[in-house]
Amino acid sequence: MSPAAINFFGVMARAPMVRLALPFAAGIALARTGLFPPWSALALLVITTVPVVAILLRRTVFEQRWVRGMAVSSWFLVFGICWAAVRDPLAKPTHVSVDGAAVEERILHLTAINGISAKVVRADARVVAAMVDGELRPRTGTIMLTLMRREGTADPVAGDELVVRSGVEPITRVPDPGGFDRRSWAASRGMYHEAFAGPGQWAVIGHAWRWTDLFEPTRQRVSSWLAESGLPDRERALVKALVLGLRDELDSDQREAFVRSGTIHVLAVSGTHVGFIYVMLLFMTKWWGHTGRARRVRGVLILLALWGYAGLTGACPSVLRATIMFSLFTIAGMTERQNEPLNSLFAAALLLLLWEPHMLVEIGFQLSFLAVLGIILFYKPLFRAWMPHNAIVGHLWSLAALSLAAQTFTTPLSLYLFNAFPVWFLPANLIVVTAAGIAVYGAVALLVLFRVPVLGPLVVLLLTALLRIVDAVTNFFAGLPLAYPSIRVTLWDGLLLYALVLLVAIGLMWQWRSAWRYVLVVIVLILVGWGHRAQQAHERVTFSVYDDRHALQAAMRVGRELMVYAPDTSQGSDWVRMKVERHARALGLTPRPLLGDDALRGAGVRTEAGTILGGGLWSTPGLDVRFHTGSSATSVIIASDVLVLHDIQFIEEHDLEVLTGSSGYIVLAGGLPWKLRAHVRKWCAERDIPCHDVTEQGAFQLEGLRS
Repeated sequence: MSPAAINFFGVMARAPMVRLALPFAAGIALARTGLFPPWSALALLVITTVPVVAILLRRTVFEQRWVRGMAVSSWFLVFGICWAAVRDPLAKPTHVSVDGAAVEERILHLTAINGISAKVVRADARVVAAMVDGELRPRTGTIMLTLMRREGTADPVAGDELVVRSGVEPITRVPDPGGFDRRSWAASRGMYHEAFAGPGQWAVIGHAWRWTDLFEPTRQRVSSWLAESGLPDRERALVKALVLGLRDELDSDQREAFVRSGTIHVLAVSGTHVGFIYVMLLFMTKWWGHTGRARRVRGVLILLALWGYAGLTGACPSVLRATIMFSLFTIAGMTERQNEPLNSLFAAALLLLLWEPHMLVEIGFQLSFLAVLGIILFYKPLFRAWMPHNAIVGHLWSLAALSLAAQTFTTPLSLYLFNAFPVWFLPANLIVVTAAGIAVYGAVALLVLFRVPVLGPLVVLLLTALLRIVDAVTNFFAGLPLAYPSIRVTLWDGLLLYALVLLVAIGLMWQWRSAWRYVLVVIVLILVGWGHRAQQAHERVTFSVYDDRHALQAAMRVGRELMVYAPDTSQGSDWVRMKVERHARALGLTPRPLLGDDALRGAGVRTEAGTILGGGLWSTPGLDVRFHTGSSATSVIIASDVLVLHDIQFIEEHDLEVLTGSSGYIVLAGGLPWKLRAHVRKWCAERDIPCHDVTEQGAFQLEGLRS
């Protein structure tokens, strides 16, 4: 066995939390399949506990200690199933969903503010009680809450108690192809319902104290200091995002540049920023030595700084996860025993999943955990692969090795989730992460010194120059050729990519020659899968109506071609083009120029990428779609798979009967009056005709095969 393999097994022996956290997480994943109701999960836990306790109480020889390990791991697997089933909010009889969608007065506790725009406040809210039949009854569950802002009234903050009169409905809205899926995002955080309240339907009735309230005055003071510091608007927005996690002042082009350059993580106050503070304090206190007293004092200082920063940023979930993780690293370093980072990482994961099992499917938790895991496993081998003699080159190589190590485990998941890869992430991160770290320290100096003559303006000048460099670098790499190419990865591909990463690591670190044979097998399987899906995509036809409450945008996908019909391309064309870009990126399509109303509703007939357009009809082998407006004739109706109604204020009963009788699906586009939509939905329900209301239900999609 190679020294690397011996070292690996030694690390695993010193990381018992791995053998507990992994089966516990697997149990949570099994519980999410819905195969284990709470009563059956509890019964299974009781049945499993008896033999496990018997095994642990029995004396055993050293050579058979693995039996105890297997028993404990099995128990944690069952415990994970039980814990997730019991903690499932929908399984509780007092969940807010028991009241249906009826409009009731409810008492809500705001747990987080997700965004504030010119008109609305978006928040997560825990349901405390509901007024049912004149009686206040306890309720549970967390919902997505949207509140219309009121002029002259302070916006609610996390911790406020509200009375809200509204309905609570399931989150069922269908996203655009490639668009943001609110259902999945909310479900990953344990939320399945949402509520909307107008300006006169909500009121703040109190505030429940939170530990982060201790830092709220400081947080407000920091924001005001930044406003008075003299920083230009664009640079001040970057400082607020880097230091406080407030991205409300960032321009859309700034966000897009960070995304395309692969450096968006520096704008999300999370493990990166907590890591900056952790490393800075370690470096500053290194001269204290490694005696027991020095470790303890250093650890207390670091813990106070980490949790103080968490409070200053509002203790958002990403910061809280990173703070708990680095706190465990710090506590482990304060002890006399050897600190094993892998054990601390999995201990943090176990603690977080015990706190909230739904966190297992949160994208932020997954990416943070995998990034740290990659750094722990691969940073040192990568860094030691090349030892440059020049100090500056050595520093750059350490940053490159750190970035590559973090990407080893996050890349397959990122490809699966985002369908794109920032090609220039490595050089961009070498500059941006270094500059962002300096900017965080510079921002702290700014907050302390900006009122001091000479020093304050000097810090402002230097920080402005640094942030302009960050801005220029992200824009440069975002604008390079193939900066953010579309790459489509299925779940099966993602699993194969993880197998590929592990096999390459085993081959390099353990010198296991057979690993390279399996690497070739995995590569062949990935290529075969891509080829098969490419063939399937060529034969596929899909018609979509985008999620827009006020207008119509319809798309026809034929093989690899994507065509989008927007009756009025002069209004909101940038918004429509963004939807088209997301659609094309998600499915690997080639978008064609937007089709206007003249292309589809003109008297003539034209062909476009294998489709026929004209006279309100859009046909392709496999699908026929008819568009009907208030000016369309109903004397001659051609049978179609989909009938889209748009730009109509009223429709005659006879016309509706003729139209619905010759179509398979009825789609009510955005912008139709609510009375008309209600009438058509009722008409279709009485005749068992499928009807999709885009205003109420979101996007519509229908697939077919090219005949």
